[in-house]
Amino acid sequence: MLHPDMVSDHIKDRGYCMTYDPWEINRCPGCGGAQWYVGRMSAECGFCATVLMFAAAGRNRSDLCDS
Repeated sequence: MLHPDMVSDHIKDRGYCMTYDPWEINRCPGCGGAQWYVGRMSAECGFCATVLMFAAAGRNRSDLCDS
């Protein structure tokens, strides 16, 4: 969940960005699966190979989720 201080006009500029949150149950936006191969910067769905960036990484670097 986004902290209210993080919600800004910047979100309108970069668009919607799906992220992987290691502290939540994550469902794949591609297939609905919940099995993940977790790396250093991203997580890959074990069923359909959809890749999501970590939520914490996207908070610090705005260029990760450019549309």
